[in-house]
Amino acid sequence: MTLLCGCANRPDISLNIHECSAMPQGRASATCFVFNNNAYVFAGRDSSGTCLNDMWRYTPTTDTWENLGATPLSPRVNATACVCGNHVYVGLGFKGWYGRDESYLRDWWEYSPATDTWTRLADYPNTYTDAATAFADNTEELYVGYGFCWNYRRDMFRYTIAENRWDSIDVHVPFDGYPTRSFGGTGCTCQGRHFMGTGYRRHSLNWWAELVDGTHWEKRATVPGQQRTLAASAATSNYIYLCGGIHYGGVNTTGEVLQDIRRYDPSTDQWQWVAVMPQPLHNHICFTVNGKVYWGLGENEDWHVNNRLYCIEE
Repeated sequence: MTLLCGCANRPDISLNIHECSAMPQGRASATCFVFNNNAYVFAGRDSSGTCLNDMWRYTPTTDTWENLGATPLSPRVNATACVCGNHVYVGLGFKGWYGRDESYLRDWWEYSPATDTWTRLADYPNTYTDAATAFADNTEELYVGYGFCWNYRRDMFRYTIAENRWDSIDVHVPFDGYPTRSFGGTGCTCQGRHFMGTGYRRHSLNWWAELVDGTHWEKRATVPGQQRTLAASAATSNYIYLCGGIHYGGVNTTGEVLQDIRRYDPSTDQWQWVAVMPQPLHNHICFTVNGKVYWGLGENEDWHVNNRLYCIEE
């Protein structure tokens, strides 16, 4: 499959990009989270396609990486992680063969970075766990959903931490509404509000919606530029940054790997194109620490696994 790099025209504004210290071992389809102003990268797959279960910590103040070693979780790609209070909730993902239920991992764990301890919790309710999206609504509940298992779904579940319990929540809308059934979307929380969009279903998508009151989705401004899947996003205090991804026009088309960074303002429901990444990426990570937006790892247009990390500052 031939992949092309898409980056036409010019950004609305241009934020400065800085290259950070490269991760010693590059990987794609990893997951990340931020705790106590440090970023953690978990699992993914290396350049040989081997799934991993280790975790690394990146410290922005010193621009250094530290290998924290293997975790109790089995190797996987496209895991899900969400910080809530003093703990991180990690799990789900994929390893194995597509179409086999056992390849879609349901285990769910509580991780305490302060003590480096792991506790296994109640399994996720179904096998739609490949690249699910998670939001922390407060210090007591999480919302997780929109994973993949050989087909497209839009299930959402509420996880109550104190009771270690999953409950299905009915946030479905008609197929021609928002958000549609999809795979490979991205989302995050900004200004206390939960947003999600993009992804793939027969072709790449550019929908963008807000989960309101944990009960329903409301359509927001469509993501501009090429429709995309396997992008990455992260939020600062004021904005959500959406980075890269890959565009497919249909099931039989070639892919175009993107390198634009779009910025969404929840207060105005508007998007801006703010930067061009040094290289196009998909299956990468994105996080923010102290107002700086970091992105990297993943794969470029040649499916080469990347170990570089970059950042921009508002």
